Amino acid sequence: MAAFVAVSVGSGGRSATTIAAAAPGVALSPPRAGGPGHHVAASPEVPPQNPSQSLPPSPNFTDDGNCEIGALDDSSTCLGDVAAAIGDGRSTLEGMPPLSLNLGAFAALTVPEQLFVITDLERVDRGLAPVSGMTNQLDAAAQSAADANDDPELSSATLTGGATVTGWGSVWAGGTSNALGSDYYWMYDDGVGSPNSACATASSPGCWGHRDNLLGTFASSATCGSSPSEQYLGAGDTASGSSYGPSFAEIIAGACGPTPSDAVFTWAQAQQDLGGGSTPPAVPQDVAAAAGARHTVVLTWQAPADDGGSAITGYEVTRGRSARAQTPYRKVTCTASQCRFVNHHVGPKRLFFYTVAAMNAQGTGPPSDPVSG
Repeated sequence: MAAFVAVSVGSGGRSATTIAAAAPGVALSPPRAGGPGHHVAASPEVPPQNPSQSLPPSPNFTDDGNCEIGALDDSSTCLGDVAAAIGDGRSTLEGMPPLSLNLGAFAALTVPEQLFVITDLERVDRGLAPVSGMTNQLDAAAQSAADANDDPELSSATLTGGATVTGWGSVWAGGTSNALGSDYYWMYDDGVGSPNSACATASSPGCWGHRDNLLGTFASSATCGSSPSEQYLGAGDTASGSSYGPSFAEIIAGACGPTPSDAVFTWAQAQQDLGGGSTPPAVPQDVAAAAGARHTVVLTWQAPADDGGSAITGYEVTRGRSARAQTPYRKVTCTASQCRFVNHHVGPKRLFFYTVAAMNAQGTGPPSDPVSG
């Protein structure tokens, strides 16, 4: 399959460049930022600072067979694969814990609601205030942009209900398999060495532009004075809107004044729908050990039947000389439905017992019964 990513970044600009890249059929347009009357807003506040490097996804959900390419894929396998990549990005780039998300409840949301949820999770996990909610006005702007394969724009100086818009930022992605996939490229693979053509060097102004908009502060007490300040979001998607496949668009607007009269989905509602209460995963299935070539033991197993409402991030393997004496031995990164681990340099007359336990954002689940090999 041909692999292309179109990414460029600018403030209000439209120019995009298509370049060869490692992600099959994924496109990102330059993010935009503005305010009333299309005046370009100042760079939004982004605590913490942007990552020092860009990180291609691992696991590579664009090319590992777990996600449909060029089609919307909200299957548990694909969502788990992308969630694991987000977890790796968080850990590698920022030393953060993995994404904690009930994937079953997440999949039941509409795609625009999913975009809203993952944006707010990225914000609150970094100590930023969540976007308060979604509105019909902003959803309509985002949907028009998704249909046109472009960043949303906000031409109105007010939100429905009268609040004055103080600034906004928007992003678009095409060809990613779902909302989480779009989030990965916006948040973790948008710097130097990424498909972002507006980030040729660390000093390029377009570096991390998508991330800046998602984590931006477009209204605050400093800008609103005595008036209430809040941020609202609009999102839209099409299942096959771009030449790459699905199309995803999002806009965040900051405003001073009353709550929009057309708010349709709030962060409080999202938290309720997601259910929370995720737990460590259940026991891995079909754990087996067999002698391999050249003094090795090969462990194989199936993923747990229940991931606890949070994506599996890996497994902990224990080893011991008896079934009752187990100590932690290795952590295995595997998010597929079938996994394996090879224990090398096992002496020909040495017998070891092994257990396997699954891990997610909530912790490590119970171990399997010991197996020997």
